[in-house]
Amino acid sequence: GRIDLDLNINSRNFDRQVNNIGPRTKKKFEALSIATGNVLANLATQAVSSIGTFVKDSIDKGSELSELQNVVDSVYTSMSDSVNSFAENALNAYGLTEAQAKRMMGTYGAMSKSFGYAENQAFSMSKQLTALTADVSSFYNLNHDEAYTKMKSVFTGETESLKELGVVMTQTALDQYALQNGYGRTTAQMSEQEKVALRYRFVMNQLSTASGDFLRTSDSWANQTRLLKLNLESIMATFGQGLINFFTPVIKLINTLLSKVATLANAFKAFSEMIMGTSSGGGGSGAGQASLALGDLEEGYGDVADSAKNAANATEKANKANNK
Repeated sequence: GRIDLDLNINSRNFDRQVNNIGPRTKKKFEALSIATGNVLANLATQAVSSIGTFVKDSIDKGSELSELQNVVDSVYTSMSDSVNSFAENALNAYGLTEAQAKRMMGTYGAMSKSFGYAENQAFSMSKQLTALTADVSSFYNLNHDEAYTKMKSVFTGETESLKELGVVMTQTALDQYALQNGYGRTTAQMSEQEKVALRYRFVMNQLSTASGDFLRTSDSWANQTRLLKLNLESIMATFGQGLINFFTPVIKLINTLLSKVATLANAFKAFSEMIMGTSSGGGGSGAGQASLALGDLEEGYGDVADSAKNAANATEKANKANNK
């Protein structure tokens, strides 16, 4: 009642497949590692490039803001603090960055003063025109530069650019407005300052519908996306000014170093001319001049070494500050 079966398994194919798992897995893992490394390298390169672009743009915006501050200080010698206060709050009130507000205030103020207006009058006109420029930009969905160009017509007297805003500022229209609003005379009888005042009142009146539009529509998609962009620009400008504070001393020292290198190069040139006999002068005199050139050369090397040391120290301080 029993059957015994003696079975023998042929495992050659199985063994071969198992043995091949290791090499095949290794090759796939190596290929995957290389691909992953390339992706990470590309991401790192892009990240470094983006950071470099961000730093450069930040420094450019910070430098621009500093230059605009110089304009404001020059135009508003006694009211620059008022301009600064207005510009710092312009983002939430009018949708303008500090730099944009200062650029407009500076230009409008300079143009106002060129027509003989006192500083307080120039400040008042510039403030109203800057606010209206921002509202016109919001109302007509223009970028700020376009609106800014059009609003300068108050001072230049140009009429074509304002027509796109529905303002027809012809001489006939101005004369009629002047007679209707108590001026008692037409533009032909006015001084240039009076013409500016007339155009200012005329434009403010014609664009009264747009006045305050940014605050009224600040929750709209267009204005919110505009605020997002302007907030980023403001942050970049502030960050850039911080970077400028760190790097300016280093740049100064590098420039000093380069000036010393230029002195060293001139001394070497003079010394080589003496040695090669390409300059005029006898043997004794030439030797004396060569000696002086050697002295200048030695002094130049010393100056370069000192300047390089100072530059290294300043760079180290900047690095420590940046790390903090």
